[in-house]
Amino acid sequence: MSLMPCFISLIDASDKPILVYVPNENENEMNNVLKYNVLSNISLDYFESALVEWTSSDSKPLLKSIFQLEGVSVFAMLIKQTGLKMVIGFEQKSMNGGDDETEAIYKIFETVRRIFIRVKCNPLLVKGDDISTVKSLERKFDELFASTEVEL
Repeated sequence: MSLMPCFISLIDASDKPILVYVPNENENEMNNVLKYNVLSNISLDYFESALVEWTSSDSKPLLKSIFQLEGVSVFAMLIKQTGLKMVIGFEQKSMNGGDDETEAIYKIFETVRRIFIRVKCNPLLVKGDDISTVKSLERKFDELFASTEVEL
């Protein structure tokens, strides 16, 4: 199964956006870029809500479907150790709701998490150089998500 995110948002522990990535094909649509930024901002309310449980007795972080709006299903994951918030949206029309789909979504989150860790731990990047970090993340995401098929 291949599933393509329509946006990937990374938010740090202090709720500062690190990156809102939109695959190249949607980049030119300014309305979509603005919509995905708004959806990322809305997701912050779910991370702060006492109604949403983000801890698990399992060793892996919880993946939550937090809302559906404007034809986009938005999923989120909180990495408790670092406070990193990952928000990924998928077009509802491309989703079927099966167990394979849930596993594919989790794999995409894990891939994004691994890319983030590799970029942040890159000894060639100067610590605190947010521009280089963002450019490196965008380049890695382009390699994986800019095509029409994602195989993880």
